Amino acid sequence: MTDLLFNYNLSDITPKEPLLLGGFANRKGLSGEVHRPLTSRCLVLRKENTIACLIVNDLMDVYPAIIRAVTDRIASATGISSDSILITSIHTHSAPAMEYGKHEANDRYIEYASQQIADNAINTIKDQQGFRVARLKTGKGLCKINMARRDVKPEGGGMAYRVGDPDGLRDEEVGIVQLSDEDGTRKVTLFNYACHPVTLGYESLFVSTDYPGSAREAVEKSFGGMAIFVNGAAGDLNPREAHFSDPANTDRVGEQLGKAVIESTLYDASGEADLKTTAGFISVPFRDQNITKEHIAAEVRRKADDITEFFTWKDMLKHWEEEVYKMIDRGEVENSFHIRVNAWKIGNTIFFFTQGELFVRYQIELKKRFSDYNLICIAYAHGTGAYIPTADVFEKKGYEADQAYIYEILPSPLTDKIEEIYMNEATEMISRLIEA
Repeated sequence: MTDLLFNYNLSDITPKEPLLLGGFANRKGLSGEVHRPLTSRCLVLRKENTIACLIVNDLMDVYPAIIRAVTDRIASATGISSDSILITSIHTHSAPAMEYGKHEANDRYIEYASQQIADNAINTIKDQQGFRVARLKTGKGLCKINMARRDVKPEGGGMAYRVGDPDGLRDEEVGIVQLSDEDGTRKVTLFNYACHPVTLGYESLFVSTDYPGSAREAVEKSFGGMAIFVNGAAGDLNPREAHFSDPANTDRVGEQLGKAVIESTLYDASGEADLKTTAGFISVPFRDQNITKEHIAAEVRRKADDITEFFTWKDMLKHWEEEVYKMIDRGEVENSFHIRVNAWKIGNTIFFFTQGELFVRYQIELKKRFSDYNLICIAYAHGTGAYIPTADVFEKKGYEADQAYIYEILPSPLTDKIEEIYMNEATEMISRLIEA
């Protein structure tokens, strides 16, 4: 049987000048000091004619057109299929806003980061001498830094806010996959955990990886090689210590996650190392099916008095109205939102990648449905998507179901049937991959 091969590398993507940071609509001002440098990390797997290229960037949300341009550049330069290239972000809320037109400095940064990300991946794919036979290990750890979050909307008016929900659903499992060559000199430790990187809040202007950076650093110090953090279904999970301005707190939180990885038991899985991939979409209908300019104008009037957490809610509504009008004029408004998804099988491990901000119940349920496998759920792939809430959030009219679509510039909230649709489609995709 042909061996599983791997190669890896990283590139710096730290901004060189002050710019707008993404993640918080309430944040004011341009970025300041760099707490931790930002990187793009690339892992390439190859077995016979199958190749899989994973790129994980220290960014938040990236406009999908930027992701497509980088993907096309890599595919063109290397000859591999664009479906074999998976670009995701750690979702730190202390990284540059990745959408053109926000600020001149951000436009320059997008060009710089795109080039760095593409070049790093191209070099890693083309570096034939860098590929080594992979010794594969897998394991699971436990970490308690995350907590469910919920909205509070004061009945007497005022700003809405989010609080930690100690009784809420969460997944404390850390999924780990480690690849190394025979003597262990080249090594990648990939670890997966579900938690929003928001230990630094909107008052912070630090450029930072947030907690994943110090977690990776701890893992690299212990194991050597390169560590890759991939975020899970963190749509409704925050750190227990969230929204501070002190990077020392961020480092402490990340060190706890790193310790959980280091102290886990890893088991040899080299004998099972096949490599299979698949790609597709999950199409989720919008709640509103007749989207006209008149309908959008009526929605703006209806939503104007919403209780929200945003200082600039009415400005956001105006921007949403203008952008959706443009979408209507260009004929771009569809009846469904198409969520890009991928699945990779590496031995007994299944990576399930999804665009958007997946709620943790999806991840927990997928692990139950595929309990014979080491399933790792990775969100924030393919660029900016949408929140993917569970049915109960629509009943509560939570931010993620009833207001986030304004921030995301979607023409409508998604249907409240999303949970059933998404789970059925995701389950079918993974099942087909296993059976292939």
